Amino acid sequence: MSIDLHLHSKASDGALLPEQVVELASHLNLMTISLTDHDTVDGIDAAIEASKKYGIEVIPGIEMSSDIDGRDIHIIGYYIDHQDKSFIKILSQLKDNRESRTKRILEKLNDLDLNIGMDDINILSDNGTLGRAHIAKALLKNGYVEDIQEAFDKYIGRNGPAYVEKSAYSVGEIIKIIESVGGIPVLAHPGISKIDHLIPGFVDHGLKGLEAFHSEHTVEDSKRYKKMAESLGLIITGGSDCHGLGSNKGLIMGSVFVPDYCLDDLRRYNVSLANH
Repeated sequence: MSIDLHLHSKASDGALLPEQVVELASHLNLMTISLTDHDTVDGIDAAIEASKKYGIEVIPGIEMSSDIDGRDIHIIGYYIDHQDKSFIKILSQLKDNRESRTKRILEKLNDLDLNIGMDDINILSDNGTLGRAHIAKALLKNGYVEDIQEAFDKYIGRNGPAYVEKSAYSVGEIIKIIESVGGIPVLAHPGISKIDHLIPGFVDHGLKGLEAFHSEHTVEDSKRYKKMAESLGLIITGGSDCHGLGSNKGLIMGSVFVPDYCLDDLRRYNVSLANH
């Protein structure tokens, strides 16, 4: 099989519409993908509808953010009930929080004589869920930086003068939210977060998997997290984390080899949940 279990669309900070994500996946001969937009499920119905046309499987997913000791921690939820009303209400609040944070970042940028407004951000986000990536793109578009990475390094990264802390759920709370809608919580790209010592504690909170295969993991990273997942009894997953053209990594969909057993184990666990 050809698998990519970590993809983003314009519903959050990706460059392609959800249906375009599915179309591209089909052209790349992918058989199963998961749309895992940040704090939103707005793209899932369109992706699933498109999957019928292209004959590939779309697993409903989401990527939710937390923060520990100044490090971003992302939890992916697979096989979520994306139409659950209580879940949608939680995501609506997170969307409001993201908008408030965006406005505060823009105020700081304006104080630095970098004149970016909400109109600039909304155009780039296509009214999707807002994130710092949209601000970085606006800075690039307006000629304030040479590339996306410079925007983070110089202005909106954690140590930048326009950085604003985000309001986030704890890892334990996110795991419970994902489980409440039938989802399987998996720690995304642990090689980026660098919080290996905390992972056993996440398992105690209900974490069910580790994303061992990722575009920013080295071969050694993948081996280490595969071994860790096996020792902790966790599902192993993987994906490119593609955001599309205009992102700092570009169009990398399907570029990460994800072994078939990752999908098999994920499916098997989903079936076991359904049978309980």
